[in-house]
Amino acid sequence: MARIRLDNVGFTYPGADAATLAPLSMDISHGEAFSLLGASGAGKTTLLNLLSGILQPTQGRIFLDDVDVTGLPGRDRNLSQVFQFPVLYQSMTVRENLAFPLTTRGSRRNRADIEARVNAVADELNIGGILKRSAKGISLFEKQLVAIGRALIRPDVSMVLLDEPLTAVEPSVKWRLRQTLKQAQQDLGVTMVYVTHDQTEALTFAERVAVLANGYILQTGTPDDVYQNPAHEFVGHFLGSPGMNFLPVADLPESLQQRVTGMGDPERLGFRPENAALGLPNTFDLPGVVHSQRILGTQRGEVISMYGLQCGAHSVFVRSSMPLAVGDPVTIDLKRWIGFRDAIRVGRRGAE
Repeated sequence: MARIRLDNVGFTYPGADAATLAPLSMDISHGEAFSLLGASGAGKTTLLNLLSGILQPTQGRIFLDDVDVTGLPGRDRNLSQVFQFPVLYQSMTVRENLAFPLTTRGSRRNRADIEARVNAVADELNIGGILKRSAKGISLFEKQLVAIGRALIRPDVSMVLLDEPLTAVEPSVKWRLRQTLKQAQQDLGVTMVYVTHDQTEALTFAERVAVLANGYILQTGTPDDVYQNPAHEFVGHFLGSPGMNFLPVADLPESLQQRVTGMGDPERLGFRPENAALGLPNTFDLPGVVHSQRILGTQRGEVISMYGLQCGAHSVFVRSSMPLAVGDPVTIDLKRWIGFRDAIRVGRRGAE
């Protein structure tokens, strides 16, 4: 495993008008499960390719365990990579695919050591029962487990890079694969960098998450921190389903303005649907009218719904067990909110 450090690393494709990846500095600890989260075009795969040596940075330096590897090709960085679609040797068995990294590049391991390592990784990923089968005869789920196992097979590997590894896997088995991968990462103590556009994957796998948009890292923190305390409006909007609600402070009732402006004089108020409660008109802070309802399920015998509310010119969402119908007037009681000083945007020029 390795500590990864990026020092003011940026990248611009030749002929491009703007940087694909704005200069950034980042530190990933030994044995950490780290995720790069963002929508398509955010720059996360470019950043992963810089780590793997596929691309060379336009500026800045990349360190592995305090060794400058900026100019080194991937084969000299002692890493392994798992891609979106599993790449296996179809003519080999699962066992042979797993052992392949140990039998190439002049490995001095004897057969017994290789066999022991293959069995250990196979047990960790729960694929011991398919070791004798041909790679072309197993399911896509099993193929991706084998690809992950092959990335983990070398005990001396410095880091494992995963580029959207669950995209091709059926939704019904994604949770299983993610939990298996997380457990293997913890047991083997390997440094993993996981690229995904799926917030559920990032927030449930990683110890820390970096949220990217248009080549900028907007926030890095624990899953709970980036979700509960977004440092940027884009982060608040991107995380959550639906994302954070935003309202201009100037459009809030006077009583609520007084509560909000005493906390840093923000221009916009952000709150999660689950961080508010609904009550009868004139009982709480923010008046609204129900315009939609989506039933989420039951909790302790109560039906939980996601209500869409019209609050003046603005639409917000609140999660509640209160029985309401479209057209009902309600008032929103804000339990927890975040104030944003400026209406921050993310455009092609980055964070403004």
